[in-house]
Amino acid sequence: MDLWLIDVLNRLSKLLLVALMGTGSLAAPAFAGASSSLLATSTGYDISYPQCGGSLPTPVGFGIVGVNFGHPFSANPCLSTELTWAGGSASGAPSFYMNTANPGAALTSDWPANQQTPVLCRGANTPACSYDFGWNAAQVSFADAVGAETAVGSATPGAAARLAHWWLDVETGNAWQTIESTYGPTALSKLNDQQMLEGSLAALTSLGVIDVGIYSTPSQWRTVTGGTDATFPPVPVWMPGYATISAAQTACASASFTGGRVAMIQYPSIGLDGDYVCPLLSSPSTASVTTSTSATYTSHLTVAGDSAAVTFVQSTGAPQLLVGPTGLVTTSGALAAGTYTAAGTTSDANANSGAFLFTLTVGLITQSSALTGVAKVPSTPSFSTQLVVSGQNGAVTFVQSTGAPQLLVGPTGLVTTSGALAAGTYTATGTTSDAFGDVGSFSYALTVGAITQNAPLTVSVATTDLATSSTQLSVSHNDGPVTFVQSTGASTVVVSPSGLVTPSPTLAPGTYTVRGTTTDAFGDLGTFVFTYKVTSPPPPPTFQTGPLRVIGYAQTGRSVTMAVTGVGFYGRPVVTSHTGTDFVVTRDTGAVLTLKVSVRARSRHGVYTLTIALANGESRQVRYNQR
Repeated sequence: MDLWLIDVLNRLSKLLLVALMGTGSLAAPAFAGASSSLLATSTGYDISYPQCGGSLPTPVGFGIVGVNFGHPFSANPCLSTELTWAGGSASGAPSFYMNTANPGAALTSDWPANQQTPVLCRGANTPACSYDFGWNAAQVSFADAVGAETAVGSATPGAAARLAHWWLDVETGNAWQTIESTYGPTALSKLNDQQMLEGSLAALTSLGVIDVGIYSTPSQWRTVTGGTDATFPPVPVWMPGYATISAAQTACASASFTGGRVAMIQYPSIGLDGDYVCPLLSSPSTASVTTSTSATYTSHLTVAGDSAAVTFVQSTGAPQLLVGPTGLVTTSGALAAGTYTAAGTTSDANANSGAFLFTLTVGLITQSSALTGVAKVPSTPSFSTQLVVSGQNGAVTFVQSTGAPQLLVGPTGLVTTSGALAAGTYTATGTTSDAFGDVGSFSYALTVGAITQNAPLTVSVATTDLATSSTQLSVSHNDGPVTFVQSTGASTVVVSPSGLVTPSPTLAPGTYTVRGTTTDAFGDLGTFVFTYKVTSPPPPPTFQTGPLRVIGYAQTGRSVTMAVTGVGFYGRPVVTSHTGTDFVVTRDTGAVLTLKVSVRARSRHGVYTLTIALANGESRQVRYNQR
């Protein structure tokens, strides 16, 4: 099959895959969802020879044009026309993609022979010749792009081709040694395929192209290259396979299969391949300092996904926060306690763009522990705990505003009680500060005398087991023995003062819940709830009618093994016969009974009947021989 047809079928299969995949299960994006907030140049389309003569949308944010006719060393016959369309996009800067493949010496007439540069190739199926094959393919594709730029009237065709974004299309629909039966998935095939791509990347770089990426999926990339090779450059990636623009935006946060930036996502749109450009993402997004260090605070924002130097342009947050063109963040001087935010945009020379948002929290003292506590009634007079904070500069002063006199919070954050407290919950709140203007707040809740019920809270029991079923309730945070007082459910389930729960033996299938209270001698209080889920007993095994057959025979004066085949024997039924012959079931599979048969000496020979008493009360008989 011709490679151009393989490429067509592969593109059709991609569209079907997109329709079946849905949005996938990816991490949440670090930027806004798809909506009217999209930049005009963040969405566009990629087209190639399948769109020759077809209707193309206008206006669009950007356009990407395939240089080839589906495989290396071929030309898209509509390249110039489609380049004109891409040049009319909002970005005004068309991009190119070239098809890649590595059919090897046996499957292409374009294989290099006696090539001296960039590496020596004598025509064998080697990594060196694969490198030259990729180099030559990129050189031809670039020349075709320059020719198209010339045809559309570009003033500097070569410069236009060099400044464009270029993508290497790596798909298993084309011929690769790793998947061709002529070669197979050997280590050499994988190395050869890697070298073809290395050669294409090197060729475009040598021609002055400054932005080259890979179009593929993680699975196709692993198939062709074996994954990200340690020597392979972490170039940007463009990934297909997402059903909507929202899914495409989410996919920008997914892992790259080369280690480079996830730069663009493809999704279906109006019958074409739509594309979404992932924004540049900056970090860090937050920081905290004390007021005493705010005047000297500096940080540097970094950007993931840039392919050239990034320029930061601040729009909000000055003069408290200042973000310079390189992303350096400083303050205009000492800042009072509070939260300060700076926002703006990022861009590089290759039309990648994004936004930054940075928040600096100044002078916030944060309570780290303790936030809650539990005490028994007898221990509250001696209760104490220490509140701990972070983010301060030096000693912190605590000032209580609520919760006294039951809870008392001292200036150092020591929490005590004013004496014995009755069962209940007590909360103290207030503020914190240090000598440098850092401030915060605290809150502490003490639960006193709450007896807590432990598991289990439910039990399932069959009606046949009710007479022997009982459950002991268990509690914690009590002081000594606990008395249980039942308030509901007494007619069906009884809870004793010690917490023993006993159901009525006559309960029908259903759910029965009891509730009540718990106390100890010191005033600790609690509640309990317990549920019996009563079920019907399992039905007895039933005997499915069918023929019984005896394998073997009994022997007078001896013990032998016999077997009876049938169905429904579960439960090791009792087997009997006439006086002088005893049967013991040694194994029951449900379909076969294995019997040990002992016959008294001088018993008569003949045909006798054995009776099988089943677990459901039924019985079956079968005849056997005794010799």
